[in-house]
Order: sequence, then structure tokens, then C-alpha cells
Amino acid sequence: MQLPLPVTLPVDENFDSFVATGNEEVVAVLNSVVQALPNWRDTKTLGQLASLKLPLVTLLGSTATGKSHLLFATCHQLAEKGVSHLYLNLNDYKAWSLDIFEGLEELSVIALDNVHAIAGEPQWEEALFDLLNRVIETQRALVLCTSHLGPSNPAFVLPDLRSRLAWGVIYHVNQLDDAGREEAVSLRAQERGLTLSNQALQFLFHHSERDLKSLMSLLARLDTRSLQEQKRLSVAMVKRELGLS
Repeated sequence: MQLPLPVTLPVDENFDSFVATGNEEVVAVLNSVVQALPNWRDTKTLGQLASLKLPLVTLLGSTATGKSHLLFATCHQLAEKGVSHLYLNLNDYKAWSLDIFEGLEELSVIALDNVHAIAGEPQWEEALFDLLNRVIETQRALVLCTSHLGPSNPAFVLPDLRSRLAWGVIYHVNQLDDAGREEAVSLRAQERGLTLSNQALQFLFHHSERDLKSLMSLLARLDTRSLQEQKRLSVAMVKRELGLS
């Protein structure tokens, strides 16, 4: 088995910094799973998941909806509880060999981010299909996935993989509205120890890209600039970062 390099997940992407508006159900399910592990099958609230032949939860949605954030948050909690798990970002599959999935069925949780990345790659689709079959056989691991593509999407060329992916539970992760994005940025700033005034927040929103991924990237840059300049985050600092001053 080829072990992946250790991955350090963003510490500020946890359940406290996730705005659950519109996604309350999936957040509740993930929290229930974390609290119940390693004996999650005995939890009444997870009866539907426990009854599945393949214990698979897929977080489905477009980019910048917070799917990876939820996966990170879950893994942080699992690490705190000492529950065996592994996070793999399938965007990086080209750096791995196909045997990276071997033995993962022995873990309590397998977290697979961006499953859509291997769509159309027959050998990788086959390797994932084999892993899911081993999960079914051992009945030990719970699989958590994120994807831009639904299980029946023809981009997945292996019919058997499409079938297996459809056996799980799918939760659609919805985009936040403007108010939700503002709350998300404010929470992330707090997680980073940044003081973000309402004036600076409003200026940021009105002069930058409004999708969550871009906003969080900008916030990270502002955090770095604040440390470099040894100054609090201000409208003037946002202007400088955006090249507006």
C-alpha cells in the first residue's frame, strides 16, 4: 500500500466557522456521526445510514459551497476523538499510485474529497469501485465523499461505479446568500484572530469577487498582510491588498 503524505487540514475550517444556513440537515448528520463513532450504527438518529448496504455519504454541490469545509470539520473532530480515519483529496490523484486505496476499508472513516476528479479515468474508477466493494464486505468503514457530479453522471465511465455511488445517501450542499457569506467571512476572521470591522467587511464585499472561495482567499491574504504590517485589518489595508490605493 502506498501511503499518502500527511495532510495538514486548515485549522480554521471547522464546524464553528461553518454557516449552516440552508444546510442544517447535513451538518446535523455529520455531527451525529462524529458523536456516535466508532459505534455509529447503534445510534437511532442514524438508522437510515446504518441500514444501507454501503455506508456512504456524498456531499454534492458546485464549487465554493463549503463541501470540503464540512469534510475538514469532520476530520478535525475525528482526530480529537482518536477515531481512525484518512483524508484524501482526489484532485491530487496523479501524484499517487493506484494502490493508495488498499487497506482503507479497515479504518472507521474514509474521507474522499473531490471524487469527481477521477471521473473519466478508468483505472482510478475501478480502484474506487474495488474499495467500495471491500467496504461492503468488511462493514467497518463509513465513507464520506464530496463531489461536483452526481452518481449517475455519465462523466463516470464505469457503470458499476455509478451504481455503487448511488447506493449511498446524498446531501446537496447549497450556496449561501450574501448575508450568509458575510457571516462566513466574519466567522473565519474570528477563527484567524482578526478584527474585521463592519466598514471593512462591507468594503471587501463591494470591491472583490463575491464567491466564497475568492472571499476566503482574500481574507487569508489580508491575514498575512496584517501580520507583515503589524496593523489591524482596516479599509485602507483592504484597499492596498486589492490594488485600489
